[in-house]
Amino acid sequence: MTVSRLSQLSPWIDMLVGVLDRQSMTLPARIYRRAEAALILIGLLAMIAFTTQSLTPGEHLLASAVLIAVMVLFLIDALVRVALSRPITLRQKHRAAEAGDTPWAGTAWGALDVLTVLPMALVAPFSWTQTGAPLLASLWLLRFARYSGGGRMLATVILREREPILGVLLLFGIVLTGGAVLGFLAERHAQPEVFTSVGAALWWAITTLTTTGYGDMVPVTLFGRMIGGAVMIGGLGTISLLAGILATGFSAELKRTEFLRSWDMISKVSFFENAGAATIADVAALLRPRDFPARSVVTRRGQPGDCMYFIVDGEVEILIEPKSVRLGSGAFFGEIAILTGAPRNATIVTTKATQLLTLDIADFRALAASRPELTDLIRREAELRLGKGPQ
Repeated sequence: MTVSRLSQLSPWIDMLVGVLDRQSMTLPARIYRRAEAALILIGLLAMIAFTTQSLTPGEHLLASAVLIAVMVLFLIDALVRVALSRPITLRQKHRAAEAGDTPWAGTAWGALDVLTVLPMALVAPFSWTQTGAPLLASLWLLRFARYSGGGRMLATVILREREPILGVLLLFGIVLTGGAVLGFLAERHAQPEVFTSVGAALWWAITTLTTTGYGDMVPVTLFGRMIGGAVMIGGLGTISLLAGILATGFSAELKRTEFLRSWDMISKVSFFENAGAATIADVAALLRPRDFPARSVVTRRGQPGDCMYFIVDGEVEILIEPKSVRLGSGAFFGEIAILTGAPRNATIVTTKATQLLTLDIADFRALAASRPELTDLIRREAELRLGKGPQ
């Protein structure tokens, strides 16, 4: 149903939706994304220039014009996305079965697009000053969030590691509060004008615990300095613990995400369709997904063969004589080089946007030891291809 509705779109609308698709690997879409990134950076530089007092009136006017131009372009982008909200949603549903029916304008990414440009557009007519609307250009940085899963991954890590994180935060609070109270008691007589209250001492404890040390509050008594040293050491320990928990969580979540993505992609490769869950689990831990835009060179003739490839989606063309060969979804290539140790004897390019899974030569040998039945199939296919022509 979704495919038929997509086919009913006029060609120019379909092309425009493809350009606006943030997951598209087509050349126009990639150029558009890079242009958007360049505009964000240019706009931020213009905002900084606009708030610089030493610039001439002409330079301020130029910075203002750049800010307005970028803002207008982002407004046009948002309006076009709203107008094409339904086709964009259909394209997302066609690409991912789990995508919902909510139009783009009602999604989180749609709301983010509006948030990055609408406040500045609304405030600009009333407050175009160094402390007004131009400062809202800093919201444009949020547009980069659409191209990164870091925010979602961070939320997942915090949720999964909440118990150890809460434990570290509790320790942080104990050291912070204890240091502030003891620091106040140690310094209140020696520096009554500095350590005026526990609240003031809390500020000293925060800057000491984080090893920032602005120097505006410094203990002068022996007891106060001992407390300060203890707070510093406690701060190093708690911050290191928190960093370790988050780093470990990020590493585990990244591996989990890559594993699930590889599993999903492996299930689309016909070569593994009869493999059991245990086999797929072993293979998913070894394969690495890679995306190639159309007309990209995957391998070149004469290069060392350090990996082989499985085609998840798309198509590649093997440039050999007398006639090129095309391979589609479910096929694999590059196995001859890692089996024989010889250099690549053909250049291979993608004919359209293609998803591949790569298997490194070291991982291939590990797979040969754990799953010899799979590598035997690969060897038999390589022998057949060697009998028919080079790859």
